[in-house]
Amino acid sequence: MAFDAAPQAVESHLKSNCAFCPVQDCMGRGTASAPTFGAIVGAPTAALPGRAALYEAGQALRALYTVRAGCIKTYTVDSQGNEHIRGFHLPGDVVGLDGLGAARTRSSAAAVTPSQVCAAAVTDFRGLLQRDPAVAQHLTEAASRELALALAISGDFTAEQRMAAFLLHMEERMDSTGGVLRLPMTRRDIGSYLRLATETVCRTLKTFERKGWLRCEEKCIRLLARHKLYEVGEAVGICRRPGVSMALAA
Repeated sequence: MAFDAAPQAVESHLKSNCAFCPVQDCMGRGTASAPTFGAIVGAPTAALPGRAALYEAGQALRALYTVRAGCIKTYTVDSQGNEHIRGFHLPGDVVGLDGLGAARTRSSAAAVTPSQVCAAAVTDFRGLLQRDPAVAQHLTEAASRELALALAISGDFTAEQRMAAFLLHMEERMDSTGGVLRLPMTRRDIGSYLRLATETVCRTLKTFERKGWLRCEEKCIRLLARHKLYEVGEAVGICRRPGVSMALAA
């Protein structure tokens, strides 16, 4: 059953306190919109266990969600029951934007790992967009990033190009240190998102490993040659060129 997180009128002590949130770059932190956005956000949800549904496709869109912790995936399911992942949402990301214009959710959303979200009622959010230009600008930027990712992934690229770009993009998004990337999603989820078979994802990682570009460890991937991965994945357009200090010899 989907999680019902549409904010209700709550007492002030149950409201989200954005000042103590660990996320630095959502609409409630680090922008001029922080005070007004924080006023319409309910208290953070209890931790959603991995695979727990946030909402299901076709439901009335009652709230937008910002990820406070963990990872949320959005997906659709075809008539054969196959899941098609549309995106992975990390702390700071807004979930539900694809349904904002239609008033109904166009995809389902569920936790990939134990996660936490903050919810803002759509009616309150629409009013805030009219009153606060900073919120409108932040929302436009978030929607632009989602559109750019969707267009990039839908391009005609090889498995190696898709995989290399994805790894570098996720490293940048997750602020990994020491080249160690702890991906919260499974190889199957990665394949669904990149439009690749699970076997192709595993085979491509093995190819990169044989070339010395990365090393697959127990629950993480250690990137050893970002500049080589960038040379392969640059065409996809979702990864940033590594700095000189980041480029290690293969």
